[in-house]
Amino acid sequence: MSFDVFFQRFKNGDLEPGGGEQMREVLAPHIVREEPETHSVLVEYGDGFADLYLDDDDVMANHISGERPWDLLVGGARAAGWVIMPVGCPTCLTDESQRVHLPEGLDEDAVLVASGQDLLEVIRSS
Repeated sequence: MSFDVFFQRFKNGDLEPGGGEQMREVLAPHIVREEPETHSVLVEYGDGFADLYLDDDDVMANHISGERPWDLLVGGARAAGWVIMPVGCPTCLTDESQRVHLPEGLDEDAVLVASGQDLLEVIRSS
């Protein structure tokens, strides 16, 4: 899929810094190319790949192919304490406790996802 998916965390309705190190730890074994000057990485996992722009406080993913990379992204988001925001879709929580911290508007229709398959179902149904 070639649309943008954003990952970051919130506390009391505001952006909460951090999480990039935890996401990088999850992704590290699957990084096949990295361009530090643009913060971009290409990960390959199972049946596909994803282009990511990884910072200390957030990630933007696009050009995601296959189904297995979605599992990797959900696992990384969970480790980082991030929610997942696919453009044009409901906000996806990786832990139910995140719901109370979402800014107004992002909390509407937010859903809990436990796997890449859950996330794909949200995306495909939107």
